[in-house]
Amino acid sequence: MLSIFIVIFAPLSMLYVPTDPSRAATVWLAISSVLEELNGRIEIVDGIWILLVTWGAFLAGRLPRALNYLGVVVGVAGVFTVVPALEVLRVGFGLGELVWVVWLGIVMFHGSRSAAARKLRAFFAARFGKRVATTQDLTPTRGES
Repeated sequence: MLSIFIVIFAPLSMLYVPTDPSRAATVWLAISSVLEELNGRIEIVDGIWILLVTWGAFLAGRLPRALNYLGVVVGVAGVFTVVPALEVLRVGFGLGELVWVVWLGIVMFHGSRSAAARKLRAFFAARFGKRVATTQDLTPTRGES
């Protein structure tokens, strides 16, 4: 994500190079300072977000317990990355966040009743040659009990 911002905002500093090199350096310093701060401390925000989502999922009882426990571990690791001595948690947080988000997406996809989810299920079923169960398959129709 940092590289996207650099690609977008680096040309702004280059606008001043032919006319005023000192201004170009000032603009680049301002842009890079903001980008480094955004990139360097985003773990705490993500950690708090994961903890809040996990807490809500615990209260609602809508997600698997193992996913919630993983969310607590990952969220706490994200919050603790601000402690300089625990900077090593950044790697574990990044990998854990990736696993948590993918697992959350799979759980949400399987529980969705939307038309888009049905189309994706049908696509994967046709693509991989097996039938994917839906929540509608589990509801009894008329005459069944």
